[in-house]
Amino acid sequence: MASRAQIACALVCAAAALSAAPAAPRQPVPTAYHDSETVQLSLQPAAKGQRVLDFGPWQLGAAPRDERPRDRRLNLYVVVPGKQHHVEGWDDYDHNLILNAVPEGDEASEWDVYWVLAVDPQMREDLRSERDLLLRAQERFLPGDLFEFDDIPGDTVLRQYLHTDSLDGLKKYRHPDGTLPRLLVLPAGYVVRMKVKEPASAAAK
Repeated sequence: MASRAQIACALVCAAAALSAAPAAPRQPVPTAYHDSETVQLSLQPAAKGQRVLDFGPWQLGAAPRDERPRDRRLNLYVVVPGKQHHVEGWDDYDHNLILNAVPEGDEASEWDVYWVLAVDPQMREDLRSERDLLLRAQERFLPGDLFEFDDIPGDTVLRQYLHTDSLDGLKKYRHPDGTLPRLLVLPAGYVVRMKVKEPASAAAK
């Protein structure tokens, strides 16, 4: 029979092996929506020393930090929650990607990243176009007396990426009548580079 010391040693070794094991690689997001049509994405690899924007089990691309959106860039919206991208066990990171345009040519383009977060628990529409998400972002709802931060569908992004973990952090979005926006559209402070292949329906025109 193994002694207590041997068992303790085995447990320590097992824990060390687990901690030394590399994390599972994140999956590059393969597709996005543009005007409700699916387009193919090709993320540009990160250069040496360049940051990568990771989102749960997903990789959204090489991301030099740039907190100021630029007019010359296109917009990439990360809509949470969404049905387009899902990995079992990572439900908090279910999302849609929406592009505001499909650039011409085969060159990689730069995209300002925006978080689009459902705040209203009743917001269940699967958004697939910039127009629809901007319309929904203008709508408001009145939270009930039992409304809590954990009721917000996009709470994981608020906590992890925007460092907001309570309803007090949403006060700046609340109107004097007590209403909140159904959707928040917020700059992520990142730029990514990627190529986009237009949908077959557009290529056939």
